[in-house]
Amino acid sequence: MQKIVVLIAPHSPDGAAQNLGAAKKIELVVSLLNQLGFDIHYVDSAHPPGQFCAPILGRESKLGQTPIRLWRPFCIPNRKLGKLLNIIFSPSLFKALKDLNPALVWVYNSYAFEARLGLYLKRTTKCKLVLELEDMPMARSRGINPKPLLDGLFFKPLLAEADLVTFVNAALMHRFDGKVSRSLLFPSILQNALVQMPEVRRFTSHQYKLGYFGGLETDKGVEVLMDLLPLMPADWKVVITGVGSLAPRLEALAKKYPAILDFRGAVTHEQVLSLMQGCDAIVNPHTPISSMGDGVFPFKVCEALASGAVLISTELPSIDMDLSKSVKFFDGSVVGLADALKSASAHYFHNIDSIAKTRMQVCQSYGEASVQARFRQSMKELLPT
Repeated sequence: MQKIVVLIAPHSPDGAAQNLGAAKKIELVVSLLNQLGFDIHYVDSAHPPGQFCAPILGRESKLGQTPIRLWRPFCIPNRKLGKLLNIIFSPSLFKALKDLNPALVWVYNSYAFEARLGLYLKRTTKCKLVLELEDMPMARSRGINPKPLLDGLFFKPLLAEADLVTFVNAALMHRFDGKVSRSLLFPSILQNALVQMPEVRRFTSHQYKLGYFGGLETDKGVEVLMDLLPLMPADWKVVITGVGSLAPRLEALAKKYPAILDFRGAVTHEQVLSLMQGCDAIVNPHTPISSMGDGVFPFKVCEALASGAVLISTELPSIDMDLSKSVKFFDGSVVGLADALKSASAHYFHNIDSIAKTRMQVCQSYGEASVQARFRQSMKELLPT
């Protein structure tokens, strides 16, 4: 009989992903757990807005290409209120999942609903608990939204009771040395299609391409790219994909600057990989991670490094690799980014061996096969036969 895993994460199989990096990572974790032989019961905690919905209790579905049993708490049109009510009023869902007698519960972040359900299952079934720590509860400013404070109440109990904690960067992992039972560095999973892409020589065309592939929100630094357009060096154009609140402004700018802005909006991951391969540089303009207590790591950074293009980035926390030569860092400003573009070609040819070495390191460390091997070893330690 297959061992049952209950995985709780804020990504809906049947809805548009708002955070593409998080969605892709969740889908890949589910895929790897499936390959390891688990029967996956997936709890969608995203709470899709705009509708009243009864709970879903174990419906056959798919997440990406992986078959799952889908569970979802009730939904109401007001998402913020609904998520709060889910924390308090989901006893039938909690009990039904307890009755599955899972061997493992996997919690995506210390979000309050996910954490409460994970701790309930751990305490009532004695299953093993994995906490996938993607950011700290207070890493992002949410104005007067009390949710980070509520999430923070569950953080210490989760750390204390988790049998394994995966960390999104090395700075965070080292901060909690000795405070968790087991730890695993887990910034990304790279699909085989990316790892196996042929190496392409960059900066050989008369016009260079800068790529941005991620969420279209202010905290991702996307406004820097918008402000860059009037200052764009003459031999550059920028390609942008993604979804988010800034998409309408980008659509308008693409009409105003058609020669230097190619805005694609929502595209498939396969299209993203193709576009990456055609870029000379890829930018990560994310708000510097140090200002968020080192509590996050941009998912797309590892993909950019694995592509072989020059990564132009704001300050990054460690992932236990030396990125000092392979990444061209900038201060997050528009002028800083424009200056980085002007010297990107020289940086590439001066550091071409370091860029290739980093690409190989990232692919070897975070390709699907490597991550699956570490998962398999961790599961053997947690659930010995």
